[in-house]
Amino acid sequence: PPHKRHNPTRSSPPSTSPRTQSNPYTKANSHATMSEAKGYKLTYFGLTGRGEPIRLAFAVAGIKFEDVRIEFKDWGKVKPTTPWGSLPVLETPSGDILTQCRALTRFVGKKAKLYPSDDLAAAKVDEMMDVCEDLGKLVNDTGKGMEKAEKEKARVESSTKGPIAAFLKKVDAYIAKNGKDGHVVGDKLTIADLFLFCNSSFLVCGFYDGMSKDVLKSYPNIQAVRKTVASVPEIQKRYENEKSASPVFKFFASAKDL
Repeated sequence: PPHKRHNPTRSSPPSTSPRTQSNPYTKANSHATMSEAKGYKLTYFGLTGRGEPIRLAFAVAGIKFEDVRIEFKDWGKVKPTTPWGSLPVLETPSGDILTQCRALTRFVGKKAKLYPSDDLAAAKVDEMMDVCEDLGKLVNDTGKGMEKAEKEKARVESSTKGPIAAFLKKVDAYIAKNGKDGHVVGDKLTIADLFLFCNSSFLVCGFYDGMSKDVLKSYPNIQAVRKTVASVPEIQKRYENEKSASPVFKFFASAKDL
């Protein structure tokens, strides 16, 4: 179903040209235009991961931003320059440096009118974002330290009849209770939808050994949220203009066809 939200004023289209550089804080490496340099600058790796909900929020808001992508080979040099030794990092037009995925998603989400003004609804949105973090940790920890074959077996078992499956069932039930029409909370697009879309899609995109792309087929409410988010026109355009050759971005975009 078409998503519902309040349309923020759009002064410019979202950025469509990601740029890779070794250090996000080195002026000499910047190829940004003057307008981009005065705007927002998001620094993350060249994958979806923790940076993607923020990119999607920017796209929905219609806010142009500089999409800086760090190559893994350069992370050792860049890491000490970040506030907490982690990415993503967002530089605001005022020069303030902000970090932490959920904080940044909320920050940009509010500008896109994707964060509820109602306290209870906002708490539920925050709850699902935290739940997504727990889900990712559960999958990552399953089979940790095992050889690849053993890890794959452990994750297959866990995602079909074990802890991962049980967790996904709870998420699906949460959406059924609190959401409507392919939304996690209420019947309007929120950052909880973006966050669940990114985290659930990442689980089955091929990044994790042993996590089949069919794992989510048993959870219709999760799938409905994925379809809703991928069908948002601004998000469709964001993926159409993605320059990365990584198949993960195409996989995310394909959720519109669920």
